[in-house]
Amino acid sequence: MKTRRRKRQARTEESRAMAPPTMIYSSDLLTPEEERELLADFWEIKSELVRVLIRNFSRLRQHRPALEPWPMAQFIRDHCDNEARKVAAVRRLHDRYIHLKHRLASANIRLAAHVAKRFRHHALSYADLLQEAVCGLMQAIDRFDVSHGTRLATYATWWIRQTLQIAVARQSHLVSLSPHHLQELGLLQQESEALAHGGKHLPSPQELASRTGSSLEHLTHLQTATRTPVSLNAVLDDDSDFKLTEAMPDNDSATQQQNAERQEALQFLMENLRARERKVLDLRFGLSGNGTHSLRQIGHLLRISKERVRQIQNRALEKLRASAERNGWEPSLLLS
Repeated sequence: MKTRRRKRQARTEESRAMAPPTMIYSSDLLTPEEERELLADFWEIKSELVRVLIRNFSRLRQHRPALEPWPMAQFIRDHCDNEARKVAAVRRLHDRYIHLKHRLASANIRLAAHVAKRFRHHALSYADLLQEAVCGLMQAIDRFDVSHGTRLATYATWWIRQTLQIAVARQSHLVSLSPHHLQELGLLQQESEALAHGGKHLPSPQELASRTGSSLEHLTHLQTATRTPVSLNAVLDDDSDFKLTEAMPDNDSATQQQNAERQEALQFLMENLRARERKVLDLRFGLSGNGTHSLRQIGHLLRISKERVRQIQNRALEKLRASAERNGWEPSLLLS
């Protein structure tokens, strides 16, 4: 019994030793020396990982990246998949690569949170802003060149801000805006506030256009695209239940009313026609709802020639137009 228990303990300890260790990343700030050392190790691991991938997979030689941080990071992302990580050397280097990258990100996570706070006045939640900021930070780490001699935080701040601007531009408004348009909106808001505080009045679109250097048409399009949407079920004021949908015109009702007026006017005018003229117009244009007929079909039904049907039709239409003019009605109420 004791022997079995010892064997079971030995197998448990062996499985624990083979399992990958749980990585806990510290958010403590790095000193400049520690950061340079960590970035140097990250560059060496990245370069070695690219070389090992190409050495073990000959098909990747034609995709050999340039010896620059971003192309090498893209190469690793595209080609270091599950199949490639089955190779022990690739898996070991990739785990080290991810560990160093996450350590650098954890040391700068406070920077990402600080930059994300500056965008809280937009429509995105802070959780979404923080997620986008971390994505910008990870991209900055992949793009950072150790030989530049600058701090990672200085370089990463620009990429975090750029990522946040793109996210806000895409998700804050119903219309997707570019970062350039978002900057124009910020400048427009600043100029509007400056004119309002200085002149004690709300600036006109012409004043804003002259201050920002934009055309009035472009300024109008930008303000229209970023206008706050209003629900059709919203009430007009707090003291009333009158909704916005009740104030909108009913186009279907207007069309039905127009059709009814046209039908009534036509019936009135056709009373002045002869029976055969009314019959021809009825068959020709389907006034009674029985469908339209050709001149030949009408002539066959009335036992007259096709040309005679045309003459009756033209004479009847002339009488209708003359009657409409005498009554002062619009030609749209009649047949064309």
